[in-house]
Amino acid sequence: MWAARVIGMLLAILTVGALLSPSLPMANAEPPLRLTAAVTDNAGVLDASGLAEVTGAIDGLYNARRVRLWVVYVDSFSGQTGTTWAQEAMRINDFQSDQDAILAVATQDRDYALLAGTAIMSNSDQANLRRNEVEPALRQGDWAGAATAAATGLKNENASGGGLSGVGTLIFLAMIALAVLALVMWGRRRRRKRREAEFAAAKRVDPADPNALAALSLDALDDLSKSIVVEVDNAVRTSDNELTLAVEEFGERDTAPFVHAVTGAKTALTQAFNVRQILDDTVPETPQQRRDLLTRVVVAAARADDELEAQREAFGKLRDLVINAPDRLDTLTQQMVDLTARIEPAAQTLAALHTQFSETALASISGNVDTAKQRLSFADQNISQGRALVAKPAGSQGGLVDAVRAAESSLGQARTLLDAVDSASTDINRAVAALPAAIADIQNGIDAAGTQLASGKVPRATELATARDAAAAAVAHAQSAGTSDPLGAFTQLTQADAQLDRLLAAISDELDTAARLNRAFDQALFGAQSQVRSVSDFIDTRRGSVGPEARTRLAEAVRQLEAAQALKTTNTSEAIQHANGAAMLAAQAQSMANADVNAAQRQYTGRYGGGGFGGGGGNTGAILGGILIGNLLSGALRGGIGGSVGGGGGWSPGSFGGSGGDWGGGGGRF
Repeated sequence: MWAARVIGMLLAILTVGALLSPSLPMANAEPPLRLTAAVTDNAGVLDASGLAEVTGAIDGLYNARRVRLWVVYVDSFSGQTGTTWAQEAMRINDFQSDQDAILAVATQDRDYALLAGTAIMSNSDQANLRRNEVEPALRQGDWAGAATAAATGLKNENASGGGLSGVGTLIFLAMIALAVLALVMWGRRRRRKRREAEFAAAKRVDPADPNALAALSLDALDDLSKSIVVEVDNAVRTSDNELTLAVEEFGERDTAPFVHAVTGAKTALTQAFNVRQILDDTVPETPQQRRDLLTRVVVAAARADDELEAQREAFGKLRDLVINAPDRLDTLTQQMVDLTARIEPAAQTLAALHTQFSETALASISGNVDTAKQRLSFADQNISQGRALVAKPAGSQGGLVDAVRAAESSLGQARTLLDAVDSASTDINRAVAALPAAIADIQNGIDAAGTQLASGKVPRATELATARDAAAAAVAHAQSAGTSDPLGAFTQLTQADAQLDRLLAAISDELDTAARLNRAFDQALFGAQSQVRSVSDFIDTRRGSVGPEARTRLAEAVRQLEAAQALKTTNTSEAIQHANGAAMLAAQAQSMANADVNAAQRQYTGRYGGGGFGGGGGNTGAILGGILIGNLLSGALRGGIGGSVGGGGGWSPGSFGGSGGDWGGGGGRF
């Protein structure tokens, strides 16, 4: 019997399939409503006994787990999907993700949704419950049975996946193997659920309180630190973009408090990234050291978020977009016209670069023109929507602020994307122009090293010979690959030149060696600055899909650049090492960011059937680009019904502040 239960659990897991995407129903419209009772039967499908059955199941769920299930029967979802209708009902009724769940059924549309917080039941268990219990009852017209099944499933915290038929003795050995596999999968699932529960609890802790963080497990603290740096980095980036527009509109004097807030947030966030870099390097830490470092990350990021949150209300009053909306929409329209005029020249520039240089050299900008078109299309949609809302009477302009802000953010990202193409063209052509001089410069170093080695009296001869050979190899690479990847060749050349010049400086006190060191520094600094700027623009315009690892590498590259500039006059050799280190870290950040973006594109393509940056709908591109629509200056740690909600989900705010969320579930046709 034990083996049969284990095999049954395995087969239940293996039989879970993807829910079909719901179509939009058309029936007697009934919008989401304020619920006053646990069971609302506006469709009139429950008789007295059915109502008693459902009410009893709901009471049983509440008595067992203190979870409130709200059951609603209507004729139609007003042309919305069941998931979207239920999400709006949750918002209207101020549902809590760890206490409330909703089953909404449109009896004429034959559509439904069952949504509950992941703290109540995981997404996978909710999918089992909907597919195996709720939906079959709805298909048979058993309205009371569907609600009872939902309440029972939530009470048991696990949807049934069906039973196991009898098996013959010939497959007994296979059953044993399946049982072992089931135990392994069960153990993994249990650990995953425990970690998910710990992380959910961690998000409810005050992140600025080290004493509260001390009670968390190391895994939960690590998950919280990764989540918070991404959320707050998005909030800082978005707030910085919002502030730039405000400074242009109101001047530096009126926006000084907000500039101070953003600067303070950036400083605190940089501290968090510096500590994450220590955690991500190859040097292991003891558990206590790791806990201390993780606590520092979370506290620093929370401090950055508090800097923004403290100015939220004042900033909202300063930029009253409802009052200034007509003028602002005119300005945005002109900006869109100007940016649209830049699309074709940028495309021509990019096409010309592709004929000259390799894909590696253009990796950070290859999709910028197409992505800029998507941002402009999204901006146009929101400008049109904003004008339609402005024409409405006061009190009927809901969504106007969101439309203006979404258009502003989209246009800002489109401008950054097109500027990046122009900057890349300038930087690459500058590298092409500088290659001959750099080759000549390093050749002088190679000749000087050869002279020193030929004398037979040079110290550290082996090290100098190795550096000379590496420099010669860099020259050969630049001569062969300089036309296809000039920036890469330029960076490799300057690194080899810096190493050779460092050795020559240690061996000889000649003044011209010091001059070459200065030139090597300028070259190394230029290469590093170009790469750091390129990666920063890439992350800024794909912020919705880039994780903490790439951001941490980029933050460390910026720190190395600052160290290089600070050491230029006192220790040029060390300054060059910092500049080269910044270039290496920026390259790592680009690679990690590319991987995150590709993974996000595959995820959204699979989930929504849409495209990524280079194609598909503007909404998906806006999501991946981090254009987060919502309230001004909302703190990243304040929560709300955001994140991923089953089959459609609402996206969290994206202004001078941040966001969060913790709902799961979905629905579909029956």
